[in-house]
Amino acid sequence: MKRINHNLLLLTLEYPPQVGGISTYLSYLAERYSIGTIQILAPEIEGSHGTDMVAGPAIYRRQLEVSWLRPRWLPALYWTWLQCRRERPGMLVVSHLLNMGRVARWIRRLLGIPYTVIVHGMDVSLAMSGDRRKRVGARRILFDAALVVANSGFTAELVKSIGVPEERIEVVIPPPSLPLDLTVGPEQIKAFRQRHGLGDSFVLLSTGRLVKRKGFDVCLQAIAELKRSGRQVKQLIVGSGPFIDDLIELAQELDVVAETVFLGRIDRLELSRAFAACDTFVLVPRLLGSDVEGFGIVYLEAGVFSRPTIGSRTGGVSEAVIDGETGLLIEPDDPIALKEAIERLIDDETLRQSLGTGGRHRVERDFGKDGQDEKFTTAVRRAMDETITSETS
Repeated sequence: MKRINHNLLLLTLEYPPQVGGISTYLSYLAERYSIGTIQILAPEIEGSHGTDMVAGPAIYRRQLEVSWLRPRWLPALYWTWLQCRRERPGMLVVSHLLNMGRVARWIRRLLGIPYTVIVHGMDVSLAMSGDRRKRVGARRILFDAALVVANSGFTAELVKSIGVPEERIEVVIPPPSLPLDLTVGPEQIKAFRQRHGLGDSFVLLSTGRLVKRKGFDVCLQAIAELKRSGRQVKQLIVGSGPFIDDLIELAQELDVVAETVFLGRIDRLELSRAFAACDTFVLVPRLLGSDVEGFGIVYLEAGVFSRPTIGSRTGGVSEAVIDGETGLLIEPDDPIALKEAIERLIDDETLRQSLGTGGRHRVERDFGKDGQDEKFTTAVRRAMDETITSETS
């Protein structure tokens, strides 16, 4: 019987020390792959040497895309081909449907190595709403994959709607980037609140890339409504992005500058203090064309600190926030509904504690000892076994 090679090569455009949900997700999967070795092929970025030295998997840094080439992903194809020729992995794993998926199909043609695609929601919806070349390319990549790993049931449904068989799709939930055993003491919380002038206000925290889809503007509109109602609230906004100037201007127009604190990008230690110091986490994304929230790791991070969450019924958010168990869900683009949800939590401490405890139990259940750790490994093993069986039958 042919011995199965369970070694993997992961090709990705995002990997630590890059920040963000995809980077966190991929490192989580790579560090927990348990039936063979896994090597990482990722872009050259400043500051990567130090993190690569202490990382578990072997990480190879190369220039994977060049703007003046057509197609721009040709360098990724070359370096992946070279690494596969040297190491002969049993499977290639790619994140980013386009363009790394195109690299995977070429490697399958050239070297006969099967591949897995990890999809995140927005990459699928954008590809399928693009021009014919993108739609056809995405379908071929997904149909030819030995396995498709989706970050949520919502994303899995997108893939199934294209026609990919359900048995070749595995849902593996992204983890919080903050460890479950992380604690922030009362003195640190007190110092954080003093440092940012939060006083005794009810503190709302929102984090993420500052883009219109995330709904930060709806949060500011709700703060203005709460202020008019005489509520003493503060809004912390963590992150950077192209929408920052619009948000600052909106805060001025709504007269909530004193109630809003823009923290910009902060490190993980300061982020943990922000979660511990807040009373409720709020993020209410909207659907903008094909730009959709595939899941929402930040809601799970609030659960690490037993903080209740408020999210919107769009994309995969309803899987990250379990309505009535870990938080509250409202319709997107509705600042009045958000105001009422916040007031409900301000007035009902028992509900706040119950939802916060539910969030903590959820992350312990899904990311503790018997949580998501083995789902990726098990799915890859099954896909490899089925590939070998089909080749030998």
